[in-house]
Amino acid sequence: MGARAGRWTAGGLAVVLVALLVAIGLVVTSQDEVDAELTAAHQGVAAAARAEAMAFLTVDHRDMDPLVEAVLDGATGDFAEQYASQRDTLTSEAVRTEAVSTPEVVSLGVGDQSGDAATVLVAANSTVTNTGTDGEGQVRYYRLRLRLVHEGGRWLTSDLQFVR
Repeated sequence: MGARAGRWTAGGLAVVLVALLVAIGLVVTSQDEVDAELTAAHQGVAAAARAEAMAFLTVDHRDMDPLVEAVLDGATGDFAEQYASQRDTLTSEAVRTEAVSTPEVVSLGVGDQSGDAATVLVAANSTVTNTGTDGEGQVRYYRLRLRLVHEGGRWLTSDLQFVR
């Protein structure tokens, strides 16, 4: 695929993401607005997705174990297995690069919720410092698609993908 085709594909995906968020009409811009903007059926899945995105994007090289456990606590299935299998690599890289990442969810949208499954799109920004930033915090912008399933009375993330 050429560079031009790649740009068109990435641009098309971004347009689809924005259109989906607008079309479902469930865009939430702050934690305080979750209750006001989402139906009761969506509140639980939105809170679980927000918590998992925050856990996933939080890094602190000084104490990674509870951060990894927080992600695994909200995960299930293949996602939980894949994340757990990368635990040592994630921790060693965070320590090696002296990484700290402090995220903020700026928007989320719940869509495709039916029965015990849902898809949530999350926009988050994170302030990152590491050996490559010379101690200066740099803001990174993340867009995630989480697929959640309702298991044991809880919404758990079964898949998490970065989207553009």
